[in-house]
Amino acid sequence: MGVLRLRMVVDTGVDDALALVAAVLHPGLDLVEVVATGGNVARSQSVANTRFVLGMLGVSAVPVPVTAGAGRRADGLPYAGRAVHGADGLAGLAPRGQPQAAAPPAAPHEHTAARGALLVCLGPLTTLLGWDPGEVAATYARPDEANYALDPAAAARVRGTWHVHDAPAPEDAAAVAQAIDRAADRRARLPATDLGRLVVSLLAHQAARGTGLGDADAVLRLAGESRPVDTLAEILRVWEHMRT
Repeated sequence: MGVLRLRMVVDTGVDDALALVAAVLHPGLDLVEVVATGGNVARSQSVANTRFVLGMLGVSAVPVPVTAGAGRRADGLPYAGRAVHGADGLAGLAPRGQPQAAAPPAAPHEHTAARGALLVCLGPLTTLLGWDPGEVAATYARPDEANYALDPAAAARVRGTWHVHDAPAPEDAAAVAQAIDRAADRRARLPATDLGRLVVSLLAHQAARGTGLGDADAVLRLAGESRPVDTLAEILRVWEHMRT
């Protein structure tokens, strides 16, 4: 299996932050662009959170550009923020202060900018309405799921015109909790980095919610992984070993 190039649409809360870590660190994935939208948090916060996580990974804005997608639902109403990720979207772990100014919105023609990359939508599907229909791997975008509920009209339109590959069901919550415990124990024997501490805190937040890796689960399954939490812990361990 070769390296899979990804273009990701995110509304960066806790699980999207973990998904960004997975997409950058996994050797079988190549993240080429990120479009940050509103959804879990306001668009400006989503952009700031995305840049914060990529910055901790040592990724500059040149190889992985960050642009801004939709800031509101297709009907013009604001997204209903989801408190499960905390007020800042990162369980209180985002840098203090006002979010950075949003990057320019992604233009319709930019959908073809990263040819050969798989488009992965981890947030509401609103942004896709401005692009020519194609293929997209989407998470929680079925009726009655979170990303569908954030903008039902947009989700229905996209699902009627795009070829949508829905993410598989995530790992069992109990298995994920055990895997997170194993990951924390493994990290306790490693030198700590800022990224490592962030990931552990985000995993602990997800474990407390009983929801596992969420969107990060889907990204790691695209790389062919069947045990996403253990995989995330291992690629983080390798990254930290190289950094210390």
